[in-house]
Amino acid sequence: MRRRLLLGPLLIAALLGFWLLDTRVLARPLASRLLLWLLCAGAFHEFARLVRRRVETAPGFAACGIAALSAVVLPFLVTGTPVPGLLIALAALLAGGIRYLGLAPSRTAAGALPEAALLAAGILYTAGLLHFLDRLLVDSVSRAFAIVAVSKTSDILGYLVGSTVGRRRIAPAVSPKKTWEGSIAGILGSGGVAALLAPVLSLPAPLSLSVGLAVGTASLLGDLLESGLKRWAGVKDSGALLPEFGGFLDLLDGILVAAPVALFCLHGS
Repeated sequence: MRRRLLLGPLLIAALLGFWLLDTRVLARPLASRLLLWLLCAGAFHEFARLVRRRVETAPGFAACGIAALSAVVLPFLVTGTPVPGLLIALAALLAGGIRYLGLAPSRTAAGALPEAALLAAGILYTAGLLHFLDRLLVDSVSRAFAIVAVSKTSDILGYLVGSTVGRRRIAPAVSPKKTWEGSIAGILGSGGVAALLAPVLSLPAPLSLSVGLAVGTASLLGDLLESGLKRWAGVKDSGALLPEFGGFLDLLDGILVAAPVALFCLHGS
């Protein structure tokens, strides 16, 4: 916990630096979008490593996915427009199909199909979900960073409360340390932070509170989903990016599911 308490403020300061760069210097969401998609590439690379622990994959699995992501994302970063989700879905299907056709002659179809399917699934899981946060960034850098703050509040408070007073395990087979006490505290904390950030979210405080509760719940589900993926692969952390924090997927797990929920809450109409 001590390392988390030391590294946490540094991560917050780094995010504030990106926010200031985009809002005060560049006047557009360039640095934060570059950071987002670099994190996405790192998350996909870790997904590929997890897959290799359970499924035999041919060389180039991660490179194929990152190449597909780069081909889709880079043009929209240049133009400053949000990356279309449909295009990411098509890229996932094409990457999986090309991978399957390339492997089928040298391996049996039954052996090539799982790898191709996991390649497409990895792109959808990482880029397909993070593109919702990209849309929020293009709409408003401050609102997107506010949603990230609300999402991470669920994670931080859930960890602090769960590790100190948590007793009842919410899903021992998936996440042994996740407790009901910590999870409820994290969701309520997300609602409180969202209410405080109501002016940034451009919502009345009661509605902002509701959005925060929804985002906090989605963050919890994203955390459990990524924990299940790690248990399937037989690892504790998705990577070793930062001590105590784990890898890219460990940093993004809650945001992956919270981003589409937040976009729907803010722009559902």
